Amino acid sequence: MVVGNNIVVPVVLWGKNAPTHCISAIYMTPDMKNIVTACNDAQLCVWDFSPNWEVYPRHMLFGHTAAISCLAPASAQQGNTRVVSASENGEMCLWDIADGRCIETIKMAYAHSSMQAYHFRNTKDVRLVCNGYYPEIVIVDPLTFEIVLTLSSRVSPDWISACCVLRPAKREDDVIVAISNSGAVKVWALSGSENRSRPIHEDESKQIRCLNAQTLTCCPYNQRTVLIVCSKYWQIYDAGDFTLLCSESNRCGERWAGGDFLSVDRVVVWSNEGKSYLYKLPTNLLKGRVLESANSESDAYHHKAPSSPHAYYVLDFYSEKTLACSPAVILHSTLRGDNQATKLLVRGDSEGQVVIWKLPVVSERQMTLVRQESFDRLPVLLPKCSATLQDIWDKLNQSPSGILDGFKEVEDGAMITSTVYIPSQGKLVCGRSNGTIIILPATMCIMLQLLDNRFISHEKIQLLTLEGHDGRVNCLLYPFNESTRYEPKHLLSGGADFSVCLWDIYEGVKLHTFTVHGGEISQLMVPPNNCNVRILTSICSVASDHSVTLLSLKERKCILLASRHLFPVHSIRWRPLDDFMVVSCSDGTVYVWQMETGHLDRVVHGLTAEEILNNCDENAMPVFDQLTNPNLTLAQAFKRRNLATFKNLAQQKLQALSQNQQAAGAKIDLSQPQDYPMYIEGIRTNTVDPDGHVVFFDTEALIVQLLTNEFATMSPGELEAKGLSTLLDRRKASNGGSDSPPTIAGILAKVKDTADTVSQKIQAGVDAHGFQPINPNIPSPSPSRKQSQSGSPLGSPGPGGRKKRPEPLNLRNSNLTMEIAQLFMSMLHAWGLDPDLDKLCLNKLGLLKPKSPISFGLISREGHMSLMLPGWHKGVCSKGDPIVAMDTKGQRATLRQQTRSEMDPGSESDLINLSSQGAEGSQVSKVDLKAEIEKEIYMFTKKARWQISSAVTTQHLLSVISVANTLMSMNHATFRSPKPVQRQRSTRSFQGVHGMLVSEGDGSSAGSDEETGDALIQQQAQFKQGWSLLAAHHCVLLPELVDSGQYFSPQLEMLARRWQDRCLEIREAAQALLLAELRRIGPDGRKSVVDDWSPFLPTYVDPQLSILSTDSHPAHGEDEDEDDTEHYLVGDSPLHKPSRSFESRRKQATAIVMLAVLGAEFGHEVLPTRRGLDDGKKMKKGLEGFTLSNYSLAHHTSKALTFLLQHPPSKKLPAHTPIRRAAIDLIGRGFPVWEPYLDVSAILLGLLELCIGSERLVPSVTFGLPLSPAADACRTARHALSLIATARPATFVITMAREVTRHNHAMTQNTQSQHHSNPHNSVLVKSKPEILRVVELLVDKMPADVADQIVEAMEIIIHCLDASQLKAKGLQELFPAICRFSMVTCCSQTKRIWVGAKNGTLAFYELKQNSKCQVIQAHAGPVIATSISPDGKFLATFSHVDQKLKFWQTASTSLFGIGSQHTKCVRQIATQPIAVTPHTNLLKLVRLVWTDIRVLVLLTVDGTEHKYYV
Repeated sequence: MVVGNNIVVPVVLWGKNAPTHCISAIYMTPDMKNIVTACNDAQLCVWDFSPNWEVYPRHMLFGHTAAISCLAPASAQQGNTRVVSASENGEMCLWDIADGRCIETIKMAYAHSSMQAYHFRNTKDVRLVCNGYYPEIVIVDPLTFEIVLTLSSRVSPDWISACCVLRPAKREDDVIVAISNSGAVKVWALSGSENRSRPIHEDESKQIRCLNAQTLTCCPYNQRTVLIVCSKYWQIYDAGDFTLLCSESNRCGERWAGGDFLSVDRVVVWSNEGKSYLYKLPTNLLKGRVLESANSESDAYHHKAPSSPHAYYVLDFYSEKTLACSPAVILHSTLRGDNQATKLLVRGDSEGQVVIWKLPVVSERQMTLVRQESFDRLPVLLPKCSATLQDIWDKLNQSPSGILDGFKEVEDGAMITSTVYIPSQGKLVCGRSNGTIIILPATMCIMLQLLDNRFISHEKIQLLTLEGHDGRVNCLLYPFNESTRYEPKHLLSGGADFSVCLWDIYEGVKLHTFTVHGGEISQLMVPPNNCNVRILTSICSVASDHSVTLLSLKERKCILLASRHLFPVHSIRWRPLDDFMVVSCSDGTVYVWQMETGHLDRVVHGLTAEEILNNCDENAMPVFDQLTNPNLTLAQAFKRRNLATFKNLAQQKLQALSQNQQAAGAKIDLSQPQDYPMYIEGIRTNTVDPDGHVVFFDTEALIVQLLTNEFATMSPGELEAKGLSTLLDRRKASNGGSDSPPTIAGILAKVKDTADTVSQKIQAGVDAHGFQPINPNIPSPSPSRKQSQSGSPLGSPGPGGRKKRPEPLNLRNSNLTMEIAQLFMSMLHAWGLDPDLDKLCLNKLGLLKPKSPISFGLISREGHMSLMLPGWHKGVCSKGDPIVAMDTKGQRATLRQQTRSEMDPGSESDLINLSSQGAEGSQVSKVDLKAEIEKEIYMFTKKARWQISSAVTTQHLLSVISVANTLMSMNHATFRSPKPVQRQRSTRSFQGVHGMLVSEGDGSSAGSDEETGDALIQQQAQFKQGWSLLAAHHCVLLPELVDSGQYFSPQLEMLARRWQDRCLEIREAAQALLLAELRRIGPDGRKSVVDDWSPFLPTYVDPQLSILSTDSHPAHGEDEDEDDTEHYLVGDSPLHKPSRSFESRRKQATAIVMLAVLGAEFGHEVLPTRRGLDDGKKMKKGLEGFTLSNYSLAHHTSKALTFLLQHPPSKKLPAHTPIRRAAIDLIGRGFPVWEPYLDVSAILLGLLELCIGSERLVPSVTFGLPLSPAADACRTARHALSLIATARPATFVITMAREVTRHNHAMTQNTQSQHHSNPHNSVLVKSKPEILRVVELLVDKMPADVADQIVEAMEIIIHCLDASQLKAKGLQELFPAICRFSMVTCCSQTKRIWVGAKNGTLAFYELKQNSKCQVIQAHAGPVIATSISPDGKFLATFSHVDQKLKFWQTASTSLFGIGSQHTKCVRQIATQPIAVTPHTNLLKLVRLVWTDIRVLVLLTVDGTEHKYYV
């Protein structure tokens, strides 16, 4: 899964305390493998349920912003993993619980309290029947959230309390029975042919005595029985006429919460206390043919039976804590293998506890033994299993790491209550419940908690503690993150003591305290950039007393106190141009304040208030929704903190970006990555919880930063050699003539600035999207900005760092990036699969092993996110059968010993940092614990982490391969510091299977002190080889090394969408991974992939949805933004767009790429005769109507690729998008396959048109930083042209020569007709340098093919060379490559060029007369050698076929050469025959050398010489 275009990998540090999880809804999948719980704090938790009755939490899903009220499955199909959740504010999300992805999300006007999935008669899959806080029942499509039907009431409409759907046995319709809050029972009968546009009214309605029903359930075993549960009683009704059959009141101290049927005459009813009761119904009162007792002829009918329900079992779970709210309970029934129904009662409560009972089968005889005098005497059934998050936390061998664990500064036990990250300095700021604020170096602390690093300890890391608040720190703000107009040293904190403090984080002192609020500070934020000057230096704070202030950091005083709000503040918006701050309150009232004067301008309500809110300048500031909700979920934090990097598909952000960039030039599809490769966000599910921390790694930003640092360290000569002179120019500019070394990001900042204004320059790809103003290294003369380049010394691992004075960050920034890369790669590397590679990573590359299982995450649509919970791997690891487990244990013991030998020396102190004063028994237990932990980590890295999901595997492999390739391209890319490496190496020698790499490194370590050049070069080669092995390990070898059946392979779809990713390293990693995976699945797997994706080819889909349709459709053509079309391949569907059309087009784009890759790379295996696509497969497709020809798939794919290349830019398909780049690339890769179906001329001209200005756009083909879309398309087109030319050189040369001839003819026609068209606008004219480049490539790589078409090649060359230059300097100087051919000769005196052709003709060009070509017949076979005499009067030609050497007179015999032939044969000589075999290289067969103006020597390849005279 990807957020936006970036690959963002989240890792979470949960901390010692499990998150609060007050369960409000619960669902169990039909296969009983998963349980989903939703909570009042707006998260979902997915639990694994194992066959041996163990429950393990898998991941927690974030994205809702209000309490979740109900859950339902999205499909009834076998193996469905999709679940729909709905929250109280109308949000609905479709989740894939297998990997935690949010697939679809919407905010509806309806707030649902209940959803039921039901498969109606004439629908393909289930629909959701929803009721809630509205007077209708809505039926929703769970995949698109489209409202299919609305059922409304004609009689006494009211909110619907509960409803149920059933299918009567002898009727052809579906019946919905519902009860309203006021007790009206309503019935709708749906035949499936209803009009969707109009609401459907009820067929029957009846008032009964039943208010505010909790649930209404129809008995599936006997449809005449209906159970309605209210809080004070539950009742059984006859469905025929809704007469009351029996009833049961609640017991003292309990209220009924819901119920369900167990069988025809038994029900289970549960209470708000969490107890459930099993009842036997009086069968003599029930109606229906199913019941034996309802038949008057049976004995049971006349048998005297009780007339009230009879309780016979109570399901209880003894707990000391009382429940804060009613538990969520469901009855789950499933069939076992022996067709016995297993009934489970699953309960989730406010403590986050999941409890499961297996319901017993009780016979009538056992039931009669139970007396019903008192509930206390009922037999109690205890649960089969139960689990809470905290239980799982406590059972772990190591409690989950928190970011501050182990530091003496936090031994007081105060919890973290707020967090802000300073990415420019790599510092994390944590506010705590005791009022202190701690500033720490983030990467060092995360390494300390998660990785086994013997060189870092708690004592070596310096923390800075700020004290000044009395009470908890509620919120933190580092305003420089939001805008560079603020001082980089300023930090603000808001506390429970009603104060806002301003801190200097460099000095570690409090600068000022603002005490203007009358309540706890709940939020701090920054006004937009276009306010007046006084407001620009202020920040906005919100407090719990409903007041809002603007506090000036410059004047150190409050400049606006808005304190007249009667209700809590809901959101704040801005009208900067009118100097208004607009405050919206929770009651719907809007207050408009003048910022400059502090005057309350007006208070408005209703529609006017809504209009004012909607007309605020949304681009200036993101909306701060739901300030009244104290629950800071991550989705809200994203919205509030402007973290657009991780949510850059939210529509407001895209609009803001596109509008901000319009002034700088139209950049249609480039949403820039942020500067910072790592970002940290505090996370908690409830206000009573301490903050956990999610660390987001942006792979693209990390690669860009690594390359930026690498380019910054290059000398001017190296930059120029790599074609990066543009960077050199920027470097000089950034230095401004001073002698100080350039800051690392300063160079790229300059490149970025130029790229913003000049679209032809390099797009450095490092300016921020969400963090555009935050670049800390912008050169500035002001001392405050220079301080932004210097970081607080907290990041220094050295013990001698001073605590409060900053040190220069010029080189720290580079170290910080390398630290982030080390942390990232250490966590992602597949440890334990290859012991030799592991040792190489530890000893050479400097990676660190994890010391506990790592909780990864996955970001999906619009910032929705899943985070793995600690202990999830235990459920995965316990699934394997015992035999496999034994094998693993026995077989891998040596590997574990090897890896342990690397860990032991330093990790003991970290892993067993307990008390060293215990007895021997405790020491033994510590060793056992350590062994257990090692085994757990081994099982996690070897097995469990590859079973999370395919999406996570894809992200991790793409990240690790792309970053490894980046490090391989760098100089001296190792994470090892030199001194510890030497000390360690001197004590260890290791011979690895990877050859000399590891053994040389250890053997030569003693001599590394010499620092000789050879040693450095050798070391550099070893590092590069190490990263290369690491990349190959993850790309190719991983599936074989992971246990079969335990590996979730990468998603082909995700890889295909990144085929032309903006970042070159990620692009190459995706291509390598996709091809490796396609090879791994074999021919059958590839055929199934083709079968899966071919229906999505644009030719086969609805023309209204096809991306190949040229017309724009009014249905969605009007509101299509150009930004969105980039995301056909890599993003989410935008909010404002109908998802069906977008999803369809995205599927088409993916299908084109997938099938083109298959055709290009594997076309030969499908059809040996012609590299098209599979004949047999097309026969299969022929059954479905695809019978155009046996090659129809290849034909349609090539048609789609051609369309994407040639179609002019439009709103639906702008220029230079990733899908267009992918089409360009795949046309080149698979040209031999597509050639029969292509107009080759049009393709070549289209590619050449994209290459115009390539020398200006593309500084170097190996330039790894992201380019602008135009430059990227240009680079891809150049590569495609090279592939086409080398794959089919004759086709390329002949086609281009034909186009040149056509162009020259058109020019002649224009001249004759005096038609004044500008010839310089032609593609052939503008792309001359590119054509010459390709021809030169062909001459180098495939000279024999060029020799076969030498005359056509010369036509192309003469067209591309400047005529005046050609006359002045000659062909030898302008294009020396072609002069290497023996059949080409040129005369500098007569300005003529002669070319001998394969068909025996001689072509010559008179450069004085517009380079016109003239052809004469010279030989009976190929002319393989020509040579002009030194005085230019005689030309010698030779052909080995007719064995003749001919001399031609080249000078004209009359004045001006009129009336006579320019070149005529004056002598021909028969030569000795030369032996020629099919393998003879004709280009080297003979050479003609003039030794005098009349003497010619013929040199043959075997060394013989023959002398001839004219």
